[in-house]
Amino acid sequence: MKKKIYRFTVIVFVLIFALLVSCAQKTAPVETKAEFSAERMMETISLMSAEDSGRIAGFSGEAKTGDYIHAQFESMGLDVERQYFPVLAFACDKVSVELDSVFEGENIEVKVMTFSAPTPIEGIEAEVIPVGFGAEEDYGNLDASGKIALIMRGGEYFGAKAHRAYENGALAAVIYDPNGDEPISATLGQPSAIPSVSISRSTAVGIEEAIESGKNVTARIIVDSESRNAMSSNVIAIYDSKDNPDDKYVVVGAHYDGVDTPAANDNATGTAVIMEIARYLTDMEAELPFDVRFIAFGAEEIGLLGSEAYTGDLDTDEREVAVAMINYDMVGAGEYFEILTVEGTDNYDFIESAKNVLEAMEESPVFSYTDRSDHASFSRIGVQAADIQMSPALHYHTDLDTIDIVDSENLIKMCQFGAGMLLDELPGWLD
Repeated sequence: MKKKIYRFTVIVFVLIFALLVSCAQKTAPVETKAEFSAERMMETISLMSAEDSGRIAGFSGEAKTGDYIHAQFESMGLDVERQYFPVLAFACDKVSVELDSVFEGENIEVKVMTFSAPTPIEGIEAEVIPVGFGAEEDYGNLDASGKIALIMRGGEYFGAKAHRAYENGALAAVIYDPNGDEPISATLGQPSAIPSVSISRSTAVGIEEAIESGKNVTARIIVDSESRNAMSSNVIAIYDSKDNPDDKYVVVGAHYDGVDTPAANDNATGTAVIMEIARYLTDMEAELPFDVRFIAFGAEEIGLLGSEAYTGDLDTDEREVAVAMINYDMVGAGEYFEILTVEGTDNYDFIESAKNVLEAMEESPVFSYTDRSDHASFSRIGVQAADIQMSPALHYHTDLDTIDIVDSENLIKMCQFGAGMLLDELPGWLD
């Protein structure tokens, strides 16, 4: 009888020990000499954001950046592919806004909206009329015909605002951000019928106050712009798993193009982070139950064109073995993690995994929705996907988006999160 009790005790002890070891393997960090380098990521961001307007989609700066990323992935020993696709590139040689005597002597800061129509050489001069957010109901009984529409950012896409101004007879659209003073750089999505620019909030408020006091404000807008056919590309680096009989894969992506700003946080930071995660996995020779496709997307800023080109080129089999997509966009400046998914899509397993990883990091994320980054292209084909960023995301699409606002600690945290997601057992992801 004593022998039976002893054997039973030994068996229980062995089972408990095995369980403890299993739990330790699940939560303990992998022992490896590999580590994340904030210095290396900051160097990448510095190179990518050194030139104002240096990575606009379809131009040489974007192409050179793609070459740089390609070379960096190859230096890690990864197989690298380049996917080229056509884009409509946009360039502007001159943009200006002059206001009448009410603002005499003021230097008006202005940005052109990508795909803005040009003005005649002499410009367009007309009375300015505020139209709120530029929704249909905001026009109401206003007569915008032959005038310049002053529109607040928010709600709809910029292209929809500019088009509605045109439909209501406006000669031009001037947009401003009510939550940030800098003029914004953004895309209209496609060529507009009227010139469209942005100005600072302080200038816009000054115009509105002058009009409310009974004064007429006249503006003269000059836009010397052109749109032309060009090419962009996605840079695809493949981390090959040694034990992946079903050919499953996870996409870890970030767009590398920018608007006409230094574009450091948006999105040199995301590009630097995915490159660092790729280097980390290769250095530690991580064994994963899936491949990882690290993709630097081109032409995100002009309509998610890179990710749409990639997902549109996947055959049925490739879509079925896609486990998930993790998208990094604006990850260097901010105070807390924000996980954004496309509303109405099934991302339960991804969110649960993200919660677990961030909880282990002692981070408290905010969860919200957006379809304005490259994860949305994957959600549309049924792949669970999410965009990761640090929030609040201030200064993006402005000239203040420089390396000075990037916090290297955020970059390290983003790498830790990505590695945690990939090295975790990912419950439910592989079902």
